[in-house]
Amino acid sequence: MALFDTHIVVDWSARSTPSPVRPTKDAIWWAVARDGAMELPEYVRTRHEAVARLEALLAAETAAGRRVLVGFDFPFGYPAGVAQHLTGRASACALWDWVTARIEDRPDNGNNRYAVAEEINHCYPGVGPCWGRPATWDHPGVPTRARDRTCRESHPPERRFSDEHARGAKTLWQLAYAGSVGSQALLGLPALVRLSRGPALAGRVSVWPLDGGLRLPDEPVVLAELYPSLLRLAVARLRQPGEILDKAQVRINALAYSRLDARGGLASLFEGAPSLTPRERRLVETEEAWVLGLGHEEALNAGLSE
Repeated sequence: MALFDTHIVVDWSARSTPSPVRPTKDAIWWAVARDGAMELPEYVRTRHEAVARLEALLAAETAAGRRVLVGFDFPFGYPAGVAQHLTGRASACALWDWVTARIEDRPDNGNNRYAVAEEINHCYPGVGPCWGRPATWDHPGVPTRARDRTCRESHPPERRFSDEHARGAKTLWQLAYAGSVGSQALLGLPALVRLSRGPALAGRVSVWPLDGGLRLPDEPVVLAELYPSLLRLAVARLRQPGEILDKAQVRINALAYSRLDARGGLASLFEGAPSLTPRERRLVETEEAWVLGLGHEEALNAGLSE
């Protein structure tokens, strides 16, 4: 029996202006698989609109007695030690609050993420760890290139455990340029706070694995970090001619998690990768988070080969 009735995969965006009216890449997309049936992927132009629509969708699903898994494609945690250094607590949830208190994200997508990145950099010796500033942007506290950082020995790790395991995963200290996820995290974590703690869903949301550890949560809505590139080969095979890559990724990933769930194979993913040591499990559960499905790629791909 499936654990969830509805599976949603969200591709986030750090754009500083609304995405074009005509659907395009590098924007917010999501796909919904409901009872195993795929719906057409949705395209959203701003983060404020996305949060409002997702909140309404999740509220409607839970009101109908449906259980929902929602996967987002940006990191839910930072490398070990960062939360303690910035907030005084070794807790990803404390770091979420720290970021949310500082990020300004306007309805038109205008935001101050580089000012917040500068503040992070100023908390460490030298220059860093955040980098990837467009050269014309007036935020000198964030270097344009990684090699311009200094006092690297005093900086936090470049990657989390999950980033080391996931092929091609970028460091979240990179804020811009190809494959970067740092800006998505800075703008995504406050969105997750609004979704998980807002009045429409209060008490009905669990953030895996930060709220209850590496186990299947009990709440009707579960938010989890995904890495769509775990299924890169399947996406390349199943992408339709002319289909925008972001659209294909959310559609195919939602289908994969839905099919695995229908076969009774989703529960083991919530336990994390079998290779995690006790120390790594503790840090994943408290600070770094984990990618749902990492270490279980073969099982995820199996349903897409049917």
